[in-house]
Amino acid sequence: MRMMRLHRQSTLSTRILAVVVVAALALTLVCGRVSDVRGDLTSDLASAQQRMERLRSQLEEIQRLIKENKTAKYSLLTQLSSLNGQIDEMENELQQLDASIRQLEMLLSKTGAQIATKEKLYEELTADTASAVDLLYHVSNLDMSGLPFAGGDLGSAIDAQIGVSAVLNQIALTLSAVTTQRLSLETDRTEYAATKAQLQEIYSLKIEQTALLAQQRTAKEQAVSYLSSKGSKYSADEGRIQAEMDREEELISEIIRKINEQLYPGGDPTGNLSWPLRGHINVTDVYGYRTHPITRQWRLHAGLDMGCANGTAVIAPADGTVVYVGTMAGYGKMLMIQHGQHMTTVYGHLKSWVAKNGELVTRGQVVALSDNTGWSTGPHLHFEVRIDGIAKDPMKYLAPKP
Repeated sequence: MRMMRLHRQSTLSTRILAVVVVAALALTLVCGRVSDVRGDLTSDLASAQQRMERLRSQLEEIQRLIKENKTAKYSLLTQLSSLNGQIDEMENELQQLDASIRQLEMLLSKTGAQIATKEKLYEELTADTASAVDLLYHVSNLDMSGLPFAGGDLGSAIDAQIGVSAVLNQIALTLSAVTTQRLSLETDRTEYAATKAQLQEIYSLKIEQTALLAQQRTAKEQAVSYLSSKGSKYSADEGRIQAEMDREEELISEIIRKINEQLYPGGDPTGNLSWPLRGHINVTDVYGYRTHPITRQWRLHAGLDMGCANGTAVIAPADGTVVYVGTMAGYGKMLMIQHGQHMTTVYGHLKSWVAKNGELVTRGQVVALSDNTGWSTGPHLHFEVRIDGIAKDPMKYLAPKP
């Protein structure tokens, strides 16, 4: 995908360059043999350029929106992930609180049962105490003088009093212990109830917090859905604009072709092109995709690089007309020759020009001197062959290497 996009951008840049050259040529030759070309075709070309610029601006805006959309969506997804983690943690805490509350309810139930048992025992002991007190009262009030006549035994009466007192004391001790135990159980039940109330209050707060987090999650999920919908629309708009730009490119190429037909009524060069340097040729780089030595970007190298010393003569590879002499970013000092209606040759990183703009040149004629201007890592000639403005592999058009 990246390579296709780079190829498209490179092709587009190449065609725009061709448009600039043709437009400059049309202005240069106003009074010459293209006076009639400046009519509808030149106007159509200008209109197509304006439409292309508008489309390019729209494409840049859409791509900016796509980038912002992706950034916002990524931020929301990150927040959603954090919210999901908080909700999971809150739900775990709720489960733990619920388990603690249930355990306290069991303790309260158990403690209540124990208190009820102690209360029943307390009532029973209280009744036993009353009986023992009553018995002791009766035993203590026996008429000792009447015991012999009643067949009673004084020792037995005293033993009975002692026995009743012992029972009464034992009941009193047990009653005291039961009371203490019941009070302890009451204290436990109060503490359990207070703890349960606290946990229930915390549980209620956690429920509210979880509900708020869930609302936030729903809102962010809706926002993500909205951004996804907008992103799909932006992508569709990007594809539509790109398709329009492709059609505009085709239209520009067709206009250039028609202009070239009128500017250069002759046919394309016959036979192979001559090499643009004399003598032994040292090819240092070929046509194709590569990592640019200056920008370090993966992009199309649209021609051949030939190593040569500064000031080496550059010759025309075929008859043609010089259509551009000037400086262009990357190429440095540059010259272009139109050969017939479809072929253009390009020469970059020059030192100076020998041929002039609009000059008719012949095969083998010196048109410039080489150098190292523009984006270059050393002295060499950059040579391109373009057909209808599109860069092609020069090796397919050149004669055998000398």
